[in-house]
Amino acid sequence: MKTKVIYLDPKRVLVETPKGEKFILGFYSSMNYSLETEYNVSFTDFLSSLFDKFYKGNDSVIMGEITRQLLIHRFEPVFSYGRDPIQNRVIMGNRIRELREDKNMDVFTLAEQAGIQPNTLKRIEAGKFSADLDILSKIAQGLGMKIDFVELNMVKNNGEPRRL
Repeated sequence: MKTKVIYLDPKRVLVETPKGEKFILGFYSSMNYSLETEYNVSFTDFLSSLFDKFYKGNDSVIMGEITRQLLIHRFEPVFSYGRDPIQNRVIMGNRIRELREDKNMDVFTLAEQAGIQPNTLKRIEAGKFSADLDILSKIAQGLGMKIDFVELNMVKNNGEPRRL
């Protein structure tokens, strides 16, 4: 199976990798779309081949090597990208279910301890409900955990690595 690329609109494409990861890539203009529709230049096939060749699970290649290859081949580079929001909900829900099961809790017990409705927790775990920070904080408290903000820059100003 190979990566699928479809247009959402002239400035955005949805990329689905063979592993089911989905990204929405944005472009500054509709140039790539125009090349494909007006001049029969297959941008979507080319982008698909770039993902198949370079994407191995590390998102940084999208703004790195994939964008570089687009420029080399005279396509418009990626302006922005993000994971598909539905996929983010599924990832979050799966992680909450894993944590709950690790603590040998059922849905009803965690929902009661978190102060939320069991149906809400079920929908979150199924990836059908987008939980805000308040609900996630309640779930974390019910699990006896906390939500941490992780520093993305792992190097201090003086060049030394940050300690976790």
